[in-house]
Amino acid sequence: MSRRRRRSLALAAAAAAAACHASGSPARGPGPRPTPSPEQYTLAELIGGWRWVHRSTEAGTTRVEDEQWRFRPMPGAPTRLAGRYVRTVEVHSDDRRPFRCNQRPWYRQRAVFDVEVDATTAGFAIRELAHRAEPSPCDPGERRLGAYTATLAGERLVVRWGGDGGDGGEDAGEQTLWKVDRDPAPLPADPWPAAPQITGRWRWDASSFDDAGNVHDESEWWEITRRSETRLDATYRRRVTVRSPDGVSPIACASAPSWTFDDAYVVEATREGEGWHLYELAATPGDHPCLRATPRRHLDEATAEQIGDHLVLVWRGKRRQVLYRYEAP
Repeated sequence: MSRRRRRSLALAAAAAAAACHASGSPARGPGPRPTPSPEQYTLAELIGGWRWVHRSTEAGTTRVEDEQWRFRPMPGAPTRLAGRYVRTVEVHSDDRRPFRCNQRPWYRQRAVFDVEVDATTAGFAIRELAHRAEPSPCDPGERRLGAYTATLAGERLVVRWGGDGGDGGEDAGEQTLWKVDRDPAPLPADPWPAAPQITGRWRWDASSFDDAGNVHDESEWWEITRRSETRLDATYRRRVTVRSPDGVSPIACASAPSWTFDDAYVVEATREGEGWHLYELAATPGDHPCLRATPRRHLDEATAEQIGDHLVLVWRGKRRQVLYRYEAP
């Protein structure tokens, strides 16, 4: 085909396309692609996972805070991101003394925050929309939603609050999140079960001193099964070890620096409002020469309230006991 013929065909095709557009008919082939706004380019840098970890000590405790953030595109809102972060706080007693809330030398608080992100002329605006806290006897579950400003610096996201840039309701501060990945994965689910079961294994540990200054180490292992929606069956084994404070001096009744005994109990529970009422039905008491001079323990009863992975018992005499969920090794 001659060069003139090819040129004529090209001009004819162009004229046909122009006529088609003029008549309102759709043109064949891809049209111009929309140009993303500068906000979309900037927000794209935030998509993915971020993390912040901080360790501090205060008043005889060590506190480890961990936040894992994730941002992803928000459907129907091209200039906004949806986000969520899981905040975990672990507090440890430096001298191993148990905390009153859970009767253990450490406790954990976890909460999940839903956020949304908008681009601004100075960086980003992050606003908390809702929160959920893991049920725990050491966490009242109350949180105040906040607002933050953030600036991006390579693989770091500096988040600030308070003062003119945050919610103004607390002292100014900042933290630096570090980039983990660029995956637009779904936002994380709550890391605790929505409705934890009361059935299963539970445990309790405690140490105390008697009038003679000896140390009592106590542990209980509980096994709870469900008979019906309103009745539970349980057994538990209790072990007590009594030892001299220095671990060397003999205890008179034992002629040794320590001695141990085990008890076993059968329990049933009935539904009582939102909680349970426990009744000890039978016991197999331990036997040891050091026990023969002490009164035999009577069967007892208690109220029980499940708070997440903790079971709070209040026995007669207002003695409080907090069991924690336990999986046998």
